[in-house]
Amino acid sequence: MQVKLNVVVGAVALMLGGTAMAQDLVVKIGHVGPTSGGIAHLGKDNELGARMAIDELNAKG
Repeated sequence: MQVKLNVVVGAVALMLGGTAMAQDLVVKIGHVGPTSGGIAHLGKDNELGARMAIDELNAKG
């Protein structure tokens, strides 16, 4: 499953590579995780980790 995901992500990156140089690229990112119940803290930790990664990438331009 992980290999298939890597192949798909790689293919998309190759297709968009030329486009990224020509114009600004907007990437929409979604996150799904538990928000209530006994494991809600795990979903919140995942969300905060994703936000940190996004902020880091945006800071790099």
